[in-house]
Parts: sequence; C-alpha cells; structure tokens
Amino acid sequence: MTLQTTRLVLEPWSEHHLEEFVRLTADERVMQGIGRGGPWSRVEAEHRFAEALRHWELKGFGWRSAVEHATGMWVGLIALNHVGPGIEGIASDEVEIGWWLDVGAWRRGFATEGAGAVGVEAFDRVGVGRMIARTRPGNAASLNIMSKLGMTPWVDTTGRHGEQLRVFAIDRETWRQRELSSPDRPIHP
Repeated sequence: MTLQTTRLVLEPWSEHHLEEFVRLTADERVMQGIGRGGPWSRVEAEHRFAEALRHWELKGFGWRSAVEHATGMWVGLIALNHVGPGIEGIASDEVEIGWWLDVGAWRRGFATEGAGAVGVEAFDRVGVGRMIARTRPGNAASLNIMSKLGMTPWVDTTGRHGEQLRVFAIDRETWRQRELSSPDRPIHP
C-alpha cells in the first residue's frame, strides 16, 4: 500500500530504488548521524537494504521510499521498523520512525511531511501503542522534526556503536489528539 502526502509518494520498500539507496548511504553528510556516523560500503548498503525488505515481508510495514510528486525524483526514505537489538535500555520490539533524505531534499519539510503520514500508518494500520525516534543529541534538524511530530524526550542512551542517543516518544492517544488539532493532517492512502 502506497501512502501519499501533498508533495510525496511513500512507496513500500522494493528493489526498484536500490541504486538510489546505495548512493544515499555513501554520502557522509547524510550518514554522519546514522549508526557509526560514516558512509557505508556498497556491500553494507545492499545488506541493510535486504534486511529492510525482509522486515516488510515479515511485519507488513517498514521503510518507504519517498518520491517527490512534482519531479518523480527519489528523495530518500521514511522508516518505520522495529529497533532491533543493541540499543541500551530500549526493547528490540519498540517501533521507531526515522528519515534519511538526500542532501538536495534537506530543509524542504519533506521529512516532517513524510513522517506525519508514516506516523498515521504506525498508529492506525500497524496499531502500535507508542512510537519512538532516536538521534544524536546535536542533530538539531531531527530534534526539530521530532518536536513537530509531537514527540517528547523519553530517554538518553547509547547506540550499537557507542554513540550517544536521545530518544523521543509519542503514544497513540497523544498522537490522535495532536492529529485532531492539526490543520496539516496527512492525506491517507
């Protein structure tokens, strides 16, 4: 099922955008705040791409390719997935939202717009009770997006690579109240 917003088509993860993903993960500007904080090799990118495909097959939700309506260009991904093991103090089955965008798509509001639609999916279709997001404490752009989504600080922790993380969360009821009061509700599929 594809989701749509005013400016984005959010496609379920598929082999169709492998090359764009490999290019995205090779950009150190994009990857500086993800995982160990550096670009990925092609092998690493292909491995993680395949893991994201398996997540969709097993769970029925996952990463989504973000494609700009106006241009048809792939601008990145909006992720909804289980955190998995290795984040100190965070259960592996917690559901997290995230966004990785091509540098050319930064500061255009795509992450907030796409995450809003994927958040609706998380609470309505997937049925999560709480959704989290994690970032490095100095990542002002991601912290701003989390705030715009109505998420609040939950816990500070350490990631798989020893990096410091700030984790934000929002529960279903808070999301619904926010959604009802927001004039910018995402367009449903």
